[in-house]
This record gives sequence, C-alpha cells and structure tokens, in this order.
Amino acid sequence: MVEAGLVHELIEIELMEPEKRITELTLAILFHLCSCANGRAKFLSHEGSIAVVTERILKVSASVDDRAVFVLSQVSKFSGTTMVLQEMLRVGTVAKLCMVLQADRAKYLKDKAMEILKGHSEVWANSPCIPNTSFGGYVKY
Repeated sequence: MVEAGLVHELIEIELMEPEKRITELTLAILFHLCSCANGRAKFLSHEGSIAVVTERILKVSASVDDRAVFVLSQVSKFSGTTMVLQEMLRVGTVAKLCMVLQADRAKYLKDKAMEILKGHSEVWANSPCIPNTSFGGYVKY
C-alpha cells in the first residue's frame, strides 16, 4: 500500500476536509502505514502531512484524536529529525499536544501526548509557543 502511493493519496483526501467518517478511516489507515519506516518516509515526503494530521486533533472525534496522536508519535519517535521537529512546532503540533493534555480525553492519550512532548523537550523548550510549565514544571529531561 505504501509503494502504491496510498499515503500521499490519504493526505490529499484529508486536505479536501472530508466528512467525519472518512477522516476516521483515513487516520486509521495512516496510523498503520506510519508504523513502518517506508510509510513514515512517504508521510514526511508530503509537505502538508504533519499540518493536516495536527489540524484534525480535537476537531473531529475522539477516535481521530487517538490515531492522529499515535501517527505523530510514530513520526516523532522514529523520524524525529530536527527539521521534522521544527515543522511540528511551526504548524502547531506542539501547541495541539499541550491542548490534548488539558482536554477531556483518555489517560492513555494524554500520556502519549506527554511522551511526545517530553521526548523532544530539548528542541521545543525555548519556543514561545509553550510555557515552561507545559512539561510539569520541568523543561529539560
């Protein structure tokens, strides 16, 4: 599916702002495709990928939040180059993850958001987008 260009097509579908059920399916498929290195590489090769996944968090449904956060987790954990992390900061991913911590969402999802934030706090710590208290009062890990 990755080799056939599905990752690119799914992101293009999301850029058209489809209905809720299509977004839920799209993010579920992206989650599975981003579980492998080739899928993450294809995901990151699309200029709008991080932005469109970030945009869907806290706007569509709890299942979309779940899959979007896990896609971002896979990308930041295994493909978190400085350029990718700066893009996440630039498009509002970091701020959105902070919002997940404050939202009425499952503990495991908040834990995953915190894991992403803590895992890259050294890159994001000096950003004006997030206060020093966003990481529980501790900026460096």
